[in-house]
Amino acid sequence: MIVKCKRRDLVYAISISERAVAVKSTLSILEGIYIEAKEGKLQFLSNNLELGIDISIDAEVQKAGAVVVKANLFSTAVKKLPDFEDDVLIEVSENEVITLSCGNAKFDFSTAKADEFPRLPVVEHDSSFVIKESVLKDMIRKTIYALAQTDIKPQLSGLYFDIENDEFHMVGCDGYRLAIRKEEIADRGVMKFIMPGKTAKELLSVLGDTDEEIEVLLTPKNAQINLKSCIMITRLIDGEYLDYRSVCRHKNTLTITTKTKKILDSIDRAALIVNETTKAHVVLKIEDDNVLINCETVVGKVKDKFSVDMEGEPIEIAFNPRYLMDAFKNCDCEEIKFSFSTPVNPTMIMPAEGDDFLFIVLPVRMR
Repeated sequence: MIVKCKRRDLVYAISISERAVAVKSTLSILEGIYIEAKEGKLQFLSNNLELGIDISIDAEVQKAGAVVVKANLFSTAVKKLPDFEDDVLIEVSENEVITLSCGNAKFDFSTAKADEFPRLPVVEHDSSFVIKESVLKDMIRKTIYALAQTDIKPQLSGLYFDIENDEFHMVGCDGYRLAIRKEEIADRGVMKFIMPGKTAKELLSVLGDTDEEIEVLLTPKNAQINLKSCIMITRLIDGEYLDYRSVCRHKNTLTITTKTKKILDSIDRAALIVNETTKAHVVLKIEDDNVLINCETVVGKVKDKFSVDMEGEPIEIAFNPRYLMDAFKNCDCEEIKFSFSTPVNPTMIMPAEGDDFLFIVLPVRMR
């Protein structure tokens, strides 16, 4: 294999491809990136058996060929190449050593056989939908923070895509909080699936802020996301997702309207004395159009107070401050509504105007 390409294109392709490389796998070949040169393109494949990425860049192919390189070594070498206008030259010798050179810099690495690398599955889709890139990015960003960080309940470690006709709900939940982002899309029928949280995280890092349409192809086991820059294929999580709609059916007896930054800053101040050791909660006492915040730990005490627009009965309620802050940080509106029913029932956070998101936080029982 002999091929030339632009350094910036190579750096970009490797930075995308390495996101699906396996780390410390029992199959060492999965710790590599498959590289193939043919017909004016340089293709890169990575596959950790849960997520696979296929990305190609333009190249001057002098001799076609394919090889597998150790991802961490090759990626580091590519990023350390001198930033010259010269093209990067990639050569694979008869004894299967790959040479990477640009300017006066030159790297030689051993390789593995290309035919040993597992190809990505072919997604012969049963259904599909399209969505703007910037919208999908915002939906993932507003829900991924609420995912469970363990696999004790596998369904809660992934993002739930709930599409019914022209209404799309994306849901994240870890059992203590729930995040829902709603959007209208073109009517493609009913589709429901759970995307692994790790895939959602990598997809979020790749997505841009354009209005270009992204197509998602679905089978019962896999999803294929066709981006402008690459193709991502992921396994889906089996099983039924929780009935998230039932969580927000209770009647609220109090709603406050406040500036998002005001309540976020106040909770942030109270959380100053909370850490993993103390595991304390913040108490909100809401009455007479004011919110009084109190937090006490072995480290010290913090008190704060701010005014709000209040409708309903007074309440005193406690929360894990991190859960509240995570929710408020993902509210990109200037004002929010914060609704309560009892000191033990789930609370609701939503925009003061509109209904494109709903964040639910479970309070902490006070002693």
